Amino acid sequence: MDVDQTVARIEELLELAGGGPAEELMRLLMQLYGEGLKRILAVLKGSEYAARLAEDKLVGSLFLLHDLHPIDPETRLRDALRRLEAAFGSHFELAGISEKIARIRIGKNGAPLPAGIAQVIERAALDAAPEIEAVAVEGLPAAPLVQIGI
Repeated sequence: MDVDQTVARIEELLELAGGGPAEELMRLLMQLYGEGLKRILAVLKGSEYAARLAEDKLVGSLFLLHDLHPIDPETRLRDALRRLEAAFGSHFELAGISEKIARIRIGKNGAPLPAGIAQVIERAALDAAPEIEAVAVEGLPAAPLVQIGI
């Protein structure tokens, strides 16, 4: 199940129904299951189960939708960057989050990074912490100069 597609379909159906009672019903249902998720997390607080549930893509999305995610955005971003480090053999550091913008710094690397690495980092960061609005990648290696012989 793709959460984004499901939400888009719900919005489409609400628009077709003309809002009103259908929209109110949807709002009340969301409040109901949001409160249920909140109570579940209260019971699981501090246990490994809350984190395990949050790691599930669907359940984690529901937690985010209700602003209940038990793992803070910084931790989720650092975990995503560690996975990227392993994949690319490079060092990526979360320099900070300010005004919903994550600043990620690329450290010294042994092997050259592929073209488009900034987009890979940005996608991974936004997937890990969708509540941030933008990603600024710092320390990108300069594009190599091409010598043209005459």
